[in-house]
Amino acid sequence: MKKNKFQIKREETFESFIDAGLHLLIERAYDSVSIDDISKAAGFSKGAFYVHFESKEDFLKHLLDRRQIKKRIITGYLDELEKQTARPLTLCEAAASAASLLMRFVNSKPAWNVVSFAVHMPTYKVVSEYEAYIRLYKLWIEESTMYINWLKSRNLIEDHIDTEHTANMMCALIDGMIKQSNVLGRPVTFRSMFDALYVFVSGRKSG
Repeated sequence: MKKNKFQIKREETFESFIDAGLHLLIERAYDSVSIDDISKAAGFSKGAFYVHFESKEDFLKHLLDRRQIKKRIITGYLDELEKQTARPLTLCEAAASAASLLMRFVNSKPAWNVVSFAVHMPTYKVVSEYEAYIRLYKLWIEESTMYINWLKSRNLIEDHIDTEHTANMMCALIDGMIKQSNVLGRPVTFRSMFDALYVFVSGRKSG
């Protein structure tokens, strides 16, 4: 069915809000971005915002549904490294490469991926109030789970390592380091990132 001009205009306005909000959330934390900020960035009024969204939380849910968050950030990168080197990575190399990748995300303008939302998780409000953030954090845990399973698939770590528990602990440590960095004004170091990706799985097999 062919869309009329009103429907086309409505969809264009919706996309303008999504794109504007996306760029604001990349640059700044969720809590610091207001509906007024999103509306101004999109070039529309606050009233126009409420035509499309019930609230800022509703806006974020639509944004998440509209923009697929990139998955396999770490393991996709490691796979590519193995193709380039034409040999399997060791456990130490895999952890170091993953740490370097995440360091680039943390120290540069955050990309639209799970890592940027680990950086911007609310630190002073009850996280359970933010369903969308819970979904994002679960995606970050999935990334860590895939990383651990990637190591297992190459026999770099023992199969009996508890993947779910280790992924949760790994995420908690990295998230804590980033928040600590923001509070104390100290940069996250490569060593701390490397330890987070290595210490929970090392000592089981050499490499």
